[in-house]
Amino acid sequence: MNKTLLLLLAFACPAAFAADTGTDTIKAQSQAMIRQAGHTCDTVQGVYPAAFGGSVTVVCDDDRRYVIKNKSGNFVVEEAE
Repeated sequence: MNKTLLLLLAFACPAAFAADTGTDTIKAQSQAMIRQAGHTCDTVQGVYPAAFGGSVTVVCDDDRRYVIKNKSGNFVVEEAE
């Protein structure tokens, strides 16, 4: 599960995903990580890689945004500002 997200974080080209909201697999894995971190996420609308890599922003339930970061091989979920 985490390998797919790690590949997205490491190799994603933001321009290639500009109009895409992420595959069903990426959405499901992101949702699982957010829930494991104790946050609420019933429906994922989109997963967007950061412009300079290293993180993705996940939009849940139309009004919640989370950032998943790769910190030395450990994934950290934070609420987006």
